[in-house]
Amino acid sequence: MSTKKKSKLPLLLSGAAISVFLFLMVYAMSRDPNALPSQLVGKPFPAFAASTAQGGSFDLTEAAGKGRWVVINFWSTTCIVCREEAPELERFYRDMTLTDVSKPLFVSVNIQDTNESILGYARDYALSFPIVADRAGKISLDFGVTGTPETFFIDPQGTVRHRVAGAVDGDTILRFIDWLEKNPGVSSQDALAGFTEVRRAGG
Repeated sequence: MSTKKKSKLPLLLSGAAISVFLFLMVYAMSRDPNALPSQLVGKPFPAFAASTAQGGSFDLTEAAGKGRWVVINFWSTTCIVCREEAPELERFYRDMTLTDVSKPLFVSVNIQDTNESILGYARDYALSFPIVADRAGKISLDFGVTGTPETFFIDPQGTVRHRVAGAVDGDTILRFIDWLEKNPGVSSQDALAGFTEVRRAGG
């Protein structure tokens, strides 16, 4: 092999590697995070008890499986989408969780931020709901969270019915819970189609 051909080989290999990297990056960005359903769907919720950033405590076992829907939202302070949905989730908490014990219980879980960051975020967005502090990341690991925000729907019997990756709003949450109640035993893919339909109808 000539010296000229040898000198071109590293360039060709580098170009090929860059092309593969760009392809994978574009694929990851275009892929719907909801396309791969949560492995928890159809199973009992993963129990946890943890302190809140405000100094209280929360035990999911005491709240879930008691005849009330539970909506768990995982988020982080660096998540831009989380910032967009925060005021809507605050409204949902005030209008639902605080008004009637038969209404859906909203649970907020922050992933691995410091208390100072969480409380600063809560002040910035006028959040009044308790925020479970998942400092070690164990809760999010048990739920299989891969990004933020992610929202889990747990039915009154304590079964995880669906997981939504991406922003949600209060009206969509309520309409989707109604859809799930009318469609028991549906597959993850059918539930995803149902959520998409519900969100589109509300838009």
